[in-house]
Amino acid sequence: MDITPFLAKHQLPLKYQYLSEQFFIPLAEDIIAAKPSNQSILVAVNGCQGSGKTTLADFLVTWINSNTEFNSISISIDDFYYSREQRASLAKDIHPLFATRGVPGTHDTELMKQTITDLLAGKSGIALPQFDKQTDDPLAKEQWHKNKKTVDIILFEGWCVASKAQQPYQLEQPINQLEESEDEAGVWRRCVNSCLANEYQSVFGLIDYTVMLQAPSFEDVYGWRLEQEKKLLAKKGTGKGTFDEASLVRFISHFERITRENLQTLPESVDALLTLDGARDISAMTLKADSVPQPLIFTDLDGTLLNHDDYDCAAIKPFLAKLSAADVTVVFNTSKTFAEVTDLQAMLNHHQPFITENGSAVYIPKFFFPIKPIGCEELELYWRYALAPTCAKLHEDLISHAREFKNCYRLFSELSAQEVSELTGLSVEQSKLALTREYSDPIYWQGDDEQLGAFLALMEPLDYEVLVGGRFIHLNKQTNKGQAQNWLLNQFKIHYRHPFTTIALGDSQNDMAMLDEADIAILITNPNSKAKAKLAHKPWHVSERPAPLGWIDEVADLQIIKAQLAPTKEPSHG
Repeated sequence: MDITPFLAKHQLPLKYQYLSEQFFIPLAEDIIAAKPSNQSILVAVNGCQGSGKTTLADFLVTWINSNTEFNSISISIDDFYYSREQRASLAKDIHPLFATRGVPGTHDTELMKQTITDLLAGKSGIALPQFDKQTDDPLAKEQWHKNKKTVDIILFEGWCVASKAQQPYQLEQPINQLEESEDEAGVWRRCVNSCLANEYQSVFGLIDYTVMLQAPSFEDVYGWRLEQEKKLLAKKGTGKGTFDEASLVRFISHFERITRENLQTLPESVDALLTLDGARDISAMTLKADSVPQPLIFTDLDGTLLNHDDYDCAAIKPFLAKLSAADVTVVFNTSKTFAEVTDLQAMLNHHQPFITENGSAVYIPKFFFPIKPIGCEELELYWRYALAPTCAKLHEDLISHAREFKNCYRLFSELSAQEVSELTGLSVEQSKLALTREYSDPIYWQGDDEQLGAFLALMEPLDYEVLVGGRFIHLNKQTNKGQAQNWLLNQFKIHYRHPFTTIALGDSQNDMAMLDEADIAILITNPNSKAKAKLAHKPWHVSERPAPLGWIDEVADLQIIKAQLAPTKEPSHG
């Protein structure tokens, strides 16, 4: 997106482009990541006067609408102010200070809640209130804009948006000259606090994600607000809604109590905290998501995710879909080929990165990451990163170093589709896909154990890692499932700000490297496995049931998965 028109619109310096790249675009991406599927999201943008919250909200809307499929709009709490006449009535009936717009109690919260609720419900044609600060009155209703289509992301900005009420004892003493001289009995501030504790919370309870622009102190607010007022005067001229410096001090005093409370308490609970320095530049940004580990699952297939006998997908498909909807990535890390995995993923409607042929190659759907990882080549709909040489190297080494054992084994590639089907339980069509190997050629051993020991003794000095799977012997060169898993994990770390908790599931010795490298290792019980995994350096979970139910049991029982699958605040939208 070309930011030049945006800079001109808001009279911003060129450094705002740097701020947008360092802070605002990552913030927009975090908001999008937090958005529930098929559900609109309400994002609060809190900041004191002059902090730049309106400009930030407009930037987020502009960027989201220009770079994603989502429709976003920004609304301000200021546009829900009561008219001067309504505030005059409040001043007469409750307290004179309610004549001044700004604090809780001076907004039409019923209209605010109804407008936001309608937008969150996906309605179009909703009239969006507008307030003219120069006239200090709302615009006529026929001048209000209406949303033309469903809104996916609503930016709701305002100085007191997402604020919480104070405790009664905190209201006892006045905090500035305004409260001391014009609210000596505390009637006004108690009424403001009561409004904030009640009708405003019924609106703020709809908020899904909160951004805060945190000023260094309240003392900085006056200078920022004065700068904002000068812009307004230059644009619109003197009017009833603008202030000179003397009247501005009194006006800002209305906001001091809640602003000070926000600066002290709100940073602990927001989803995104942007820290401002005295010059109103952003010095740091903290995203809550940055400190919350996200689950990243790596799984073997045969005997782990799929039943070892019939490879049935029906039982696992709904749970994989549930994980995908909750943004949990499940990476197939398997001895299967590219053709086999893509065929399986199509059946499961599962389109995520995968690792083939025991860590030989990693395949990433194009544009799964914003930028193609270094070293990847393009292949059809994927980016491919090869970690191993092609199987031609294995064939060459077998001929050169183990010719005398040729009668003791058959290479997988030497088997017919019918033979593969009989050995594995795959259909003939599936067996044809299994024979399309590029980097590895499993060995079907037919000699005795003594011959096998002698054969392996010849191959190991050639830098082959020997892995015994459920049915075949695998000779890996320069890689394994664990190394490929770590390479892909690093790509996730490069492209996402938050940390990851890796979960690996396997059923045999062939999966040991993958299990050893994970934060959480799970061994799926497989009665048919001839070489069960044995982890030397870490504890692991063992499923009671075989695949696929054992896989579902163990994954669903993990606390990090329970948290990811837990219901969000979607029901609060009605």
